[in-house]
Amino acid sequence: MAAVNTHFKPSYTQEEIEECFQWFEQHMDQLPATLHSIKSMRFNDLPATVARIIKVLRPRMKLGRTFNGEFALLLQIREKVEEEWNAPQ
Repeated sequence: MAAVNTHFKPSYTQEEIEECFQWFEQHMDQLPATLHSIKSMRFNDLPATVARIIKVLRPRMKLGRTFNGEFALLLQIREKVEEEWNAPQ
């Protein structure tokens, strides 16, 4: 059975969106170079990938357009990064 994206919802508040974008912007230099295991996806250049997603999403979401799947992916990436940072060494 495929993993379910528990972050997806029909709409997000502007505050949720901006908070997520700001989190990534504040932590961009701390992101790992690669990230694995989000629905078997592998991101080989995570900082560049996140920057591109935000660059596309920010103007469109301010206009009220729905790119909720893409935004939910950002939330999944953030969760996975935080899990890796908090994992015992």
